[in-house]
Amino acid sequence: MRLLAPFLLILLSSCVIGQNKHPRPRDLSPGWLVDRPRVLAIQAEPPEVQPGEQAAFHALVAGALEDQTSTIIWLACPPTTAGGIGFGCDLDLADVDLETATIEELLELGFIGFEPYLMPYYTPNQDLLDGLEEGREKNEGLHVLIQVSVLPEDMEASAELDFNEVEVAYKRLVVSESTTPNENPGIATFTVDGVPIPEGAVVEVDTFQNYELSLILRDDAAPEYEYIDHEGNVEIRQEEPYISWFSTGGTVNEEYTLIPHFGSTWESPGDAGESGTWWAVLRDRRGGMSWASRDWRVRD
Repeated sequence: MRLLAPFLLILLSSCVIGQNKHPRPRDLSPGWLVDRPRVLAIQAEPPEVQPGEQAAFHALVAGALEDQTSTIIWLACPPTTAGGIGFGCDLDLADVDLETATIEELLELGFIGFEPYLMPYYTPNQDLLDGLEEGREKNEGLHVLIQVSVLPEDMEASAELDFNEVEVAYKRLVVSESTTPNENPGIATFTVDGVPIPEGAVVEVDTFQNYELSLILRDDAAPEYEYIDHEGNVEIRQEEPYISWFSTGGTVNEEYTLIPHFGSTWESPGDAGESGTWWAVLRDRRGGMSWASRDWRVRD
């Protein structure tokens, strides 16, 4: 994998993979504002798997230029004594030559994807849950930490990397023997002031006006599932989806909205002709995730 090797070496030398390293401080924008390339969400399909079952992954990278493709490196970090709760992968590369390593060797290390050349997939080992007790522990399962590193769009393999230019995000994949495994919540449509907006449409807005953004969910977006408590009792619970809102401009007044009140008020900017995008990331309490986006433009 000679194409992948230089990027991996750059990441390693820049300490992206280490758990105990931190980026240099930077001025922070509001959490909802997309003013640079950002990873807004990572979806696993399905979001909960059994040992030996494959999951596919997709990253929502917002703010990237439309005519450029991001380089994305995916890692799967095996569960540790922390149960997959930590951040970052501890990779033992002492006996590996990245320039000559085969796909199988890289997969064994934890590399599961290199977009746009190799789409990310992960299959947990059949024995991953062997150390857990039957019943509650295996029903709850373990988390496999998925790490995503999005490299700058104009970066070359020989370049020196500034950590502040790398977007790193994480996803916890649930591996369990649950009888009611989670599924990603479904979105029916995106609405503005209660009006369904078809995909590809551009919403015309006036300057300095408030608009209510919302989603209509599919009927199966909040299913019931079994939960086994510490005493072995089975409870029937129901998912409670919530939404994270993002925009390239204007002002998002409610960054998070909860079922059943999904609406978020967005104030349009004051510059005629300005255009941008809204994103709504729908999540549930067990790691399920979906998203939708629509474009907007301020009338002249």
